[in-house]
Formats: sequence, C-alpha cells, structure tokens
Amino acid sequence: MIIENPSVLVLFMLPILTFIISICMQFLIKNRITVVGVVFIGYLVATFVLFNSSFLIWCFVYTGIAITGTLIADRIRRKRK
Repeated sequence: MIIENPSVLVLFMLPILTFIISICMQFLIKNRITVVGVVFIGYLVATFVLFNSSFLIWCFVYTGIAITGTLIADRIRRKRK
C-alpha cells in the first residue's frame, strides 16, 4: 500500500505504530528507559535519513507517545502479578 498523503502517515499511522510497538517492547524488555531510548534513537535516525529536519518535532512527540505506552504496559504487567 502506497501512502500518497504524508500527513496520514505522520498524524495517524506512526503514532499508532509507536504506541503498539512500545507496549510490546515493554512486555518483552521490561525496562522503560531502554524502550523509550530505542524509539527515540530510531526516530532520530529516521528524521535525518528518511525525512528532513522539520520532522524533528515529531520525533519528540512520538517519544512522548512511547513513554505513555510503556507506562500503560508497565501498569498492566504489575497488576497481573
């Protein structure tokens, strides 16, 4: 599937993917700092390799979404114990 409108990618697909991936990584790795660091470094590299420097603000927004996802996954994991 080719996305013709990049705003759909930036506003809908990447945030949802970031949230889901951060939850999954939190269940696997069980370390919030590592999960958020991997997401941040991944988007930082993508900013300069795939996108342009104006995408840098989205890098921080997606890192915030990853923090939210890890906190939710951590609460679910601790509640199960």
